[in-house]
Amino acid sequence: MSLFGLSSRNQKTFRPKKNAPSGSKGAQLQRHIDATLGSGNLREAVRLPPGEEIHEWLAVNTVDFFNQVNILYGTLTEFCTANNCPTMSAGPRYEYRWADGVAVKKPIEVSAPKYVEYLMDWIEAQLDDEAIFPQKLG
Repeated sequence: MSLFGLSSRNQKTFRPKKNAPSGSKGAQLQRHIDATLGSGNLREAVRLPPGEEIHEWLAVNTVDFFNQVNILYGTLTEFCTANNCPTMSAGPRYEYRWADGVAVKKPIEVSAPKYVEYLMDWIEAQLDDEAIFPQKLG
């Protein structure tokens, strides 16, 4: 068993928290998110703070959303295994198959946990791509 009582097979789910892509400015925006999100006013929580750049705001919120989804999924990993979740589906009529267009061009059948692992790896690669999420201010 490991942190949070998850077995070692699930440790990849709990990835290190990604930092906001813009250093101290990102940290400042993150504090604003933390302060407004719990206020109960969702409209205010998502509003662009005065004087802030929209792309910077979207980047910080995207990274925060990724971190939150990662934590949420981590709580489900012991209940959804390759044995009891053999396909990624949305009910009996819809099955999701994995393809990233690069390493896997033709969609493949994978278990739900494997699909989520591929998806989280793909998202993390996007967040780490300087062409999409530059690390420097501005």
